[in-house]
Amino acid sequence: MNPLLTFLLLLVGLTAFAWTMRGRLRALGALSKDDQARTRPVGLRLKKLLCFGFGQRRLVLSKLEFWPGLMHVLIFLAFMLLALRTLSLFWAGFCPWAYEVLTDIHAPFWASFPLLKAAYGAYLFIKDGIAVLALIGVVYFSLWRALGRPSRVTASKEAYVILGLIAALMLTEFLFGAAFLCSKAFWLASGANLDALVAPTLPAAASTVFEEAAQVEPVTAWIAAHVLRGLSAQALFAVMQGAFWLHLTLVLVFLNLLPRGKHFHVLLALVNVFLQRLPVSPQASTSAALPTPKLEEEQFGMREFSQLSWKQGLDLSSCTECGRCTTHCPTHQTHKPLSAKGINLALRAYLWSREKTLLEAAKARGVKKEGEGEEGPLTAPMLGEGGLIEEEALWACTTCGWCEEACPVFIENIPRLMDMRRYRVQVEAQFPVELQRVFEGIERQSNPWGLAQEEREAWEGDLALPKWGEGGDYEYLFYVGCAGSYDERMKKVSRALASLLTRAGVRFATLGKQEMCTGDPARRAGNEYLFQTLAQANVETLNGLGVKAIITQCPHCYNTLKNEYPYFGGNYRVLSHVEFLAELLAEGRLKLKASDIPKLTFHDPCYLGRHNQIYEAPRQILKAIPGLELVEMQRRGRESFCCGAGGARMWMEEKQGERINHHRAQEAIETLRKANAAEEAKAHHKEAMDKGLRIDLDINTLGESAAGCIAVACPFCHTMLRDALSDLGKEAQLRVLDIAEVLAGAVEGPEE
Repeated sequence: MNPLLTFLLLLVGLTAFAWTMRGRLRALGALSKDDQARTRPVGLRLKKLLCFGFGQRRLVLSKLEFWPGLMHVLIFLAFMLLALRTLSLFWAGFCPWAYEVLTDIHAPFWASFPLLKAAYGAYLFIKDGIAVLALIGVVYFSLWRALGRPSRVTASKEAYVILGLIAALMLTEFLFGAAFLCSKAFWLASGANLDALVAPTLPAAASTVFEEAAQVEPVTAWIAAHVLRGLSAQALFAVMQGAFWLHLTLVLVFLNLLPRGKHFHVLLALVNVFLQRLPVSPQASTSAALPTPKLEEEQFGMREFSQLSWKQGLDLSSCTECGRCTTHCPTHQTHKPLSAKGINLALRAYLWSREKTLLEAAKARGVKKEGEGEEGPLTAPMLGEGGLIEEEALWACTTCGWCEEACPVFIENIPRLMDMRRYRVQVEAQFPVELQRVFEGIERQSNPWGLAQEEREAWEGDLALPKWGEGGDYEYLFYVGCAGSYDERMKKVSRALASLLTRAGVRFATLGKQEMCTGDPARRAGNEYLFQTLAQANVETLNGLGVKAIITQCPHCYNTLKNEYPYFGGNYRVLSHVEFLAELLAEGRLKLKASDIPKLTFHDPCYLGRHNQIYEAPRQILKAIPGLELVEMQRRGRESFCCGAGGARMWMEEKQGERINHHRAQEAIETLRKANAAEEAKAHHKEAMDKGLRIDLDINTLGESAAGCIAVACPFCHTMLRDALSDLGKEAQLRVLDIAEVLAGAVEGPEE
């Protein structure tokens, strides 16, 4: 080969790449510092890197996205394997010995190292197979984009260019290897006689070379034997040289294209997965516990672009533009202005085009810290006039967690939005007018409705439940929550749960009038100061009373107590009521009878499911009740659709697009309608068979009845779905019941 030409190629290609990367890295370095631990614990991070980075697990979790995900995995594996081959070819370009050894598994060198030869042979065999699968993946994605591109994917010429480059890299590698085999066959068949190499076609005796090669590189050998065999030695030499140099050139072209577009994730994805913000517990989502700013250090949120941390900048650059964050996003699916993908692309465009501005802002920050200047030049504001994000988009987020659950490279969308809300609320006092009443209610009466704290235990009625701290030995604190204490409908759920705990002989008590809001609505609305004030006061109360274990019926209270209070010194065993009730059933402490509810569907709350991975407990309860049929909605479990109440949206009006709770309620209605229609069709078939008749029925043409029940495990979901059924005129057909109510109606014995 040609060491000089190889050197010149690398010099030009790597210099151009280094110049582009210099700009990208300087822009990231100009952003703010990141307060999160990003490198430890190393073992856990490496495990996640193997599973989600190299293993790309999130791409194949969804049934709807399985095939595109699988094809992406194949192309990724081929890319990784071919990278080793490409490095060896660059080495071969410099060193004749490397060229001889790395291109020929039967070279004399390998005879001295049989184990190494076996390993290299296995690599070549796997490389051949994966490269073919990658070509299939390229064809699949080309047709997928041209003929069946889903709405989540943006039309892109760049994608076709990259797919073409990937295919070209695979094909040039195959052609080089096949041409080399044919040239080797010429050499051996001619007895190493250079004069014999002018023969126009390959001698038949060369088949032995192909048969031996087929054991290691079957695809390459097949191409040599069936595609290139008819070429002359001179033509084969030209193909081999052309494929070799074209392959190396395309690699460097590909490398320089990566940091200039969405395929930058090829270089950054693994880094971003490794540096992800780890959840506070194995069951919690990344954003179950929001980062806690240090208010005493005036960390009041994010106003301008330069206040993004370098890791948030890395998130932007790592975005694959796959759009998976939008597939079950409640705001995007109901035509609101918020799109996690759209925000990422808008911020990334600014990041990549304002390197000089960011460097000046970073320099000004440094001067200000040293007391030598007042204020540096501002970068673009996040919101408001000239802002990068629409105000409506900021407040539309329900913090359901789908965008982060779906993202294959672990982009942290929610903390970024919450930081913007914090600045809007705490510094600029600009927020939806409905939140003013919520903040005042929590500040004055410790509940979002502003109802009297003296009435917090009125839900008990004649139950006369014991109070923690007034004597008695109690194992569990029943943390009722604001909705369970004040909302008239949710009071029934609180009473049902208290009744079940009493029947099961659980030693529990409540805080009564000492109970306060956990602060979840305030924190998700951006009022971090109010949240931290409540958190510190509640932790002081709970620790002072010696509370060790807590049961709560509200997933938002559950998430806050379990995942966010430990930061303030509140470490408790926190159980959702569905978890605890499932335990009581498993222990036989509640005896069941047949339910009077024949059919129901279950709605997974976001803060119980996606944020805390509690999917099975509610289903275990429902499946254990005799005579009760559970009919699942299409979007359930990990892919469940939000009710629209999270992120403090419970208290804000929806003024754009379709109402989220209507969207979800309609899915529940259709699920139960189809289940009832299928049952009706079955009855018709049985009747027809009894009469010796044959009929064909379509369940889509049968009755309109959606009679049944929507089971929930969250007071916010309960309210949102109940309101939606009322708006849609379906409240007479369907009931919304908490799982505690469903279970209470199926427990033997008198109600306590």
